[in-house]
Amino acid sequence: MKKTAIISLLTVLALTGCGKTDEKDNTGSDAKTTTAAETTTENTTAPEGDIENTQTSAAEGADTAVTTKAADGMVSAGGIMDMYPAIYQGIVEAKFYEVAKQNDGLVSIDYAFRDLDANGIPELLLKYGTCEADFTIDIIALDEEGEEKKICEFGGGHTSFAYDENTGDLAIVWGHMGAAGIDYYAWENGGLVQKDHYNFEVNEENPSYEKVLEEKGVKFIDFGSAYQSDNESGVKSYLCHPDGTCEDREGIFIYDLV
Repeated sequence: MKKTAIISLLTVLALTGCGKTDEKDNTGSDAKTTTAAETTTENTTAPEGDIENTQTSAAEGADTAVTTKAADGMVSAGGIMDMYPAIYQGIVEAKFYEVAKQNDGLVSIDYAFRDLDANGIPELLLKYGTCEADFTIDIIALDEEGEEKKICEFGGGHTSFAYDENTGDLAIVWGHMGAAGIDYYAWENGGLVQKDHYNFEVNEENPSYEKVLEEKGVKFIDFGSAYQSDNESGVKSYLCHPDGTCEDREGIFIYDLV
């Protein structure tokens, strides 16, 4: 079943950690580029919140990754590349239920993948909270042993995951009521650095957000989305695409994105 996701770029929030992301586009809001990891992944779902055990099993026998960077900035590799989905499954589930526990079951979470450091192990782009007013984005990496490391954290209200097709760098798109912007991030010295920022408005010169993004070469990426309104309602999950469409999924899933 497909449903149309409405893209509306909204309020600018001050960032902490990686630089600043003021506001974001909720149009195609939260889309993600397909993680082009052309490897066989073992569909093993981690127990809820059991991150440590999952990481340990994924790290065992991990080989040194040999990477090849594609034109779209994604990377294919062997070794831990075959095992990272189970680790990220545990991380996403743990964050989902942590936020739910703190808010009487209310939680919303989006997640996507992008190999920012081109080492063959995609980073996890994780947005979580209860509403646009309190969304936070974490960028999480795994080392060659499968250990988790938070690269940075910043405000995620009204933001969407994207990338610059000219450079392959990560782009965070935000916006609200006709005002919008694009924050560009590049990997440098083991971290994520904001390299550029572009503000714009939707007006006679720029009749739509999509027109500006197309001119700038900014593409949304596929992402997973999960939501729960309370402890009794159950989890609603979707696989969302750059064109704004979403497909229903069961539970919190990872494997359609890797």
